[in-house]
Amino acid sequence: MCVFYRTCAKAAAARARRAYNADKNEERGFMDGDRPTYYSYFTPAGPITVAANRRAITRIALGKAPLAGVCAPSELTNKAATQVQEYLAGKRTSFSLPLSPCGTPFQQQVWNAVADIPYAQTATAADIACRIGHAGAHRAVGAAARACPFAIAVPLHRLVRANGQPWGEGKPARVRGALLKLEQSR
Repeated sequence: MCVFYRTCAKAAAARARRAYNADKNEERGFMDGDRPTYYSYFTPAGPITVAANRRAITRIALGKAPLAGVCAPSELTNKAATQVQEYLAGKRTSFSLPLSPCGTPFQQQVWNAVADIPYAQTATAADIACRIGHAGAHRAVGAAARACPFAIAVPLHRLVRANGQPWGEGKPARVRGALLKLEQSR
């Protein structure tokens, strides 16, 4: 009798947890199968982590990064990883991914302007500030670039300092420099 009671109690608790989680997901706007997912992929340039919801890519990060959502590949994360692999192999010069940028209108303006920099060419933050109609806002452009959630897909490596060197310090600057050299060598 005691074992039966425990089994029933566990089953009831599991049903209650599922109902609670379903209610929470509904409050957040997620339906079944609509939860965000992320997955880490290995590339010749090192691991990347791609996050997506049902409709679009929400983030591409360099390295293995634990992001919000369920750690599982999806059709969109696989598509993004494939396009990054093609880009690194020299078979692709631009990306055709549905992106869902989460940022201020100014940040999104900057990201769109950076995305318009042609393959293997560069621009400075001051150039981007002028293009978007905010001359003199080069520091704000730099801050917006640092906040971009789409590594490689939005070609931030084409944004350089006034002296032509990749912006930033340490490993991120080295990665940006390597991506720019990769483009310019083809």
